[in-house]
Amino acid sequence: MLAPGTKRLLDHPDWQQLMWESCSPMTVRPSDRAGFRASLSLWDIGSLGMRLFRAPRYVAEQTPQEIHRAQRRRLVLAVPLDGRCTFSQFGRSVTLEPGQAAFHMTTAPLEYIQDEECAVMLLQVPSSRVGLYVSCLEDVCAVRIESGDRILAALLGSARAVPDIHAIPSERAKEAFAEGMAASLGALVALLSESQENRSSAVKRRRLNAVKSFIDGELTDSGLNPERIAGANGISVRYLHHLFQCDGQSVTDWIRERRLDQGRKGLESAELMALTVNEIGLRSGFSSDAHFRRAFKSRYGVAPREYRRQSLAGFADARAS
Repeated sequence: MLAPGTKRLLDHPDWQQLMWESCSPMTVRPSDRAGFRASLSLWDIGSLGMRLFRAPRYVAEQTPQEIHRAQRRRLVLAVPLDGRCTFSQFGRSVTLEPGQAAFHMTTAPLEYIQDEECAVMLLQVPSSRVGLYVSCLEDVCAVRIESGDRILAALLGSARAVPDIHAIPSERAKEAFAEGMAASLGALVALLSESQENRSSAVKRRRLNAVKSFIDGELTDSGLNPERIAGANGISVRYLHHLFQCDGQSVTDWIRERRLDQGRKGLESAELMALTVNEIGLRSGFSSDAHFRRAFKSRYGVAPREYRRQSLAGFADARAS
């Protein structure tokens, strides 16, 4: 980890590692891997973190695997200082010009695209610290905040003082300063969540979450279909499809992925060794062994029987050691 305020040119592997440790779990794909050089400065005061980086063109992804490994829970405000960047999260995409800003979360898949060299400021706090101000943090992510916003302007003014505050010896003063900035971030979150657009989004999110919970409870029913799901949740089939489209997926894709996840866990379970692969597939909601085998191999790149053999062999080795 770099010392506070340190800034030096870093190549692709070193920069990716430092960004992982200090910002978000991600995989970076630069346009020019060999010529990639980026800089990073960082400060931490209490629960507040500020990062300043400059980097050439690249694309970054937060994947479910990386998020699970990192297990960080932070809300991050990204502000390009020059250049332009785009990122997508929760089915929304936002492009930011210098001085504009948008939030993202480190606990959900994200794609970040930087088409040109760009300097970006990141202000981050624990999600729990600002979650008090909004019922659903997802609704404030990937939503553009204009450069003329008064709270954003006040935040950026405070951010400019972070290096000086970090250098003072009084820990209580630092903590008070950090609390003030965290409260300003909370005010910005509250303002976003109260807009009409995001109130509508929050309603959709709550309804979609309720639908997903219903699906999870009915996965073992191989006859589960959009008509039944919509009827059980008091909505039209058309609106059901709309809810999932806003989330960047389809109803059938969601059902298949949840069943595959349940089937994968069944294959990994030593407690279910007495069940055949076919029985595990049927218990997960697949209509036939052939359907389960095709879907599983397409998703995980290996047949379910082989996956089970490898998983249980690892379990046996662990017990033997």
